Amino acid sequence: MSYDAIKAERGLCTGNRLGAAGKCNGQTFQCECGNVGCRQTYDDSCTQQAFSAGWRCTKCGAVGKMTRLNYEYRIGA
Repeated sequence: MSYDAIKAERGLCTGNRLGAAGKCNGQTFQCECGNVGCRQTYDDSCTQQAFSAGWRCTKCGAVGKMTRLNYEYRIGA
């Protein structure tokens, strides 16, 4: 079974990495303003990036105002 198939239920980011081939595959979040996407270590590193490394929303600038989408925290999961 592929990585994409195993993790599909978690709603991983389907954006593409800029400067490198492949999907971002990060967990997705939604800002309080409705912006949806992933968080990355560097700004502008994914086509569907919605949050900077410091959790700043790329749309409205809110910091730390996000909720996880399609994610259940389980140790070892």
